[in-house]
Order: sequence, then structure tokens, then C-alpha cells
Amino acid sequence: MNSTEARIERLESRIAIEDLLSGYCHGFDGPDRDLLRTLWTEDAVFDLGPAFGEPAQGVEAIMAKAEELWAAVPVTYHWTANQIITIDGDTARAKSELDCFAVSRQDGPTQVAGVYTDRFERRDGVWKFRHRVFDLQLWAPLNGWAATAGSKADQTKI
Repeated sequence: MNSTEARIERLESRIAIEDLLSGYCHGFDGPDRDLLRTLWTEDAVFDLGPAFGEPAQGVEAIMAKAEELWAAVPVTYHWTANQIITIDGDTARAKSELDCFAVSRQDGPTQVAGVYTDRFERRDGVWKFRHRVFDLQLWAPLNGWAATAGSKADQTKI
């Protein structure tokens, strides 16, 4: 492969991985179950750390974990930033920081911060999550916070 082709492949891979990172946020925040299901290899591992129970392995277990999370925290707005992506052939790694507003059934409106560490694989030309680990760094209930307007304001009153 000439250097132009290699550079284009690398850029296309990076864009596909950035789309995966964004797709995860949209999948959880929707919630969009169909989208979320498409982001993982069949044997992927989803590890949210000890605060959220045992890691899930395989798409069905990951979707079951998502349902558990939606039951406990039905409203989320994820923002990820500061992605560092390293691509090596058909594998890649990324680290990104999370800022998330959530509404927890237990704690109400909550600000969440943490770091995702990811491994990706390209199989049959398609990039997907192979292993996602979340390091929860802050869980901060926002006492007294209340939405006063907006299309989802009623969903924040749990």
C-alpha cells in the first residue's frame, strides 16, 4: 500500500472509531437499543468497574447490563472528549474522558466523571468495541437541582 493509501485508511479508521465512541453515547442516551447492539464484537467485554457490578461479556450480556443501567439511571447525557486513538492494523486503542449528567433513581440528578479505556477490532472491514473499561472518578448528586423547561424536563423528576 502506498503512503497515500495508508494515510487514507488510517483516517477512515479513525473516523470509524470516533463514530463508535459517539454511537455509544447516543445508544445509551436515547436509549437506542438497536444502535447500541451494533457497536460490539460478539465476544466483547463491557466493564464499568466495581460500582456497576461484574463485567458483561458478549453482546447479549452487554445488552442485559444496559437494561440494568437504564432501570437504575433512566436519564443520561454523555459527553466524551480528549480522545487519544492509536491504530495498529486491525486493532486500535483509545482513551477518552467522560462528563455525564444523569438522573439516578437512588440519587436524583447527578454529575458523573470518568475515563473510558477501549480496545477495538476491525472484523470484515467494520470497526467495533472489543473491550471497554470505565474508571468512575466522580459521582456527585446535585442536591436541589431541578429542570424547569425542555422536552425531557419531566423525565428528571424521579
